Amino acid sequence: MRTKITRSVSLITAMVMLIAALCSCDVTNYVITPNGFEYRPASVPNPMKGFVCLYQKINDDTSLEYIGLRFSDIYIMENGEGRLNRDYLDPMLKEVAGRGNNAVIRVYMLYPGYNDDNRNGLFIPDELYDRLGANGDIYSNSYEGHKLDYPDFNSEILIECMLDFIDKFGNEYDGNQVIAAIQIGMYGSWGEWNMSGCSEKKCVMTNENLSRIIEEYTRAFTKTKLMGRNPSLGNAHSFDIGYHDDNFLFNTSDFHTKSEDWKNLMKKIDPSYATLQQFYDFINGQNGSYEPIWDKWQTQMFGGEISGMMNADPFGALWSGTEREVLDYCIKQFHVSWIMGVGRGGIPEIGTPEYDKYLEVASSFGYEIGIKSVKSKDHTGKITTTFTNYGVAPFYYDWTLQYWLMDEHGELAYTYDDTSFKLSQLLPDTDMESIFFLPDEIDDGEYTLCARFVNPSESISKNVKPLNLANNNLYRSGIYKLASITAA
Repeated sequence: MRTKITRSVSLITAMVMLIAALCSCDVTNYVITPNGFEYRPASVPNPMKGFVCLYQKINDDTSLEYIGLRFSDIYIMENGEGRLNRDYLDPMLKEVAGRGNNAVIRVYMLYPGYNDDNRNGLFIPDELYDRLGANGDIYSNSYEGHKLDYPDFNSEILIECMLDFIDKFGNEYDGNQVIAAIQIGMYGSWGEWNMSGCSEKKCVMTNENLSRIIEEYTRAFTKTKLMGRNPSLGNAHSFDIGYHDDNFLFNTSDFHTKSEDWKNLMKKIDPSYATLQQFYDFINGQNGSYEPIWDKWQTQMFGGEISGMMNADPFGALWSGTEREVLDYCIKQFHVSWIMGVGRGGIPEIGTPEYDKYLEVASSFGYEIGIKSVKSKDHTGKITTTFTNYGVAPFYYDWTLQYWLMDEHGELAYTYDDTSFKLSQLLPDTDMESIFFLPDEIDDGEYTLCARFVNPSESISKNVKPLNLANNNLYRSGIYKLASITAA
């Protein structure tokens, strides 16, 4: 019994000494004054949303560039072995990053109407071309008056090369910070999973073989977002990929059921027009062929290309009237992050009413992240920031939320990365909190607490575009003031 009492006394003494030691330490006291926040449209351009321009055909109002890669340029074959040609793609990505942009990439083999090196629109490595030709797996057809060579897309020789390329492609480029998305492509005219002007079995890839291509892509790319052309082909609907409608506005939605004006306009553009719901039907399960995938956008990116049939010149009608109405409807219905092409008329002239409408449309795509409120507790130094998403889609990558504590001279006194904040999970019309505790080790004085989302491309380019938030209290580009702080 005596031993137990002695131990209890010793324990109590130790606790008292610890408390005394803690009380003797200097503890910083804070007076925190949070800023008030209100919605303001985020400035354009914003990363990974809006209108996409073609590689090198850039403008100041875009953050995305589309790069179409010939299979024969990105994949080299020598003595039966295939290798990735990084010398072809890397300079492009460096150039895109240098402009502060991100890239959407698609690899294609067929480009109808474009002949080069006497290949009649078929762009595959020389050695592969010769092997397929010797095996009788290349033949000719025509498309809109042009000769076009087709491979047998079900040739195991070709498929094995495709799978080998995808494996090497993923090993080198999965998670590349410059690439916003990779469209699976590969098969079909322009890599769009359809064979223009050809319905023979040899040129139409079977669903089983296309599924092998999609599956290999999902195995090789686990970080970078993937996009397919059509969820009804290759069992694509069962994979975790997004989609791109390359006939956007013409066959994207069910809007014809709501607007006679749109229906009549489509008939004028194309007398054979019968339905405006092809892509809608794909997402809706293709007449019960598979479960609808309306929720896929919550984790996977959706985009596309303005239909060539809608590319009137001038193209000003897109920014108002019936076309604008259906564009807004489709962006919301399919939670579209970006669209390629704004017509042959190009982007409206700066300073015109059409240009203002163009900016409105560009900002309506994808996410619209904003700070909703900041709350604090002086005695603990706890600051809670609530973010919200006013947009139609999430931001699909988890860019780091970083706090900056600036002293009265504008110097950075302290930084903190909230790695627990998952930006990709901030869905439209939802809120998400981030908690930050002021540090004890800072000097007495006046401070400003700021926050930003870190663009990973900062490591390779000084020209990166920041993630602009939809609120007031901008400190400087991409950085926002949360609160004023007095430390004593």
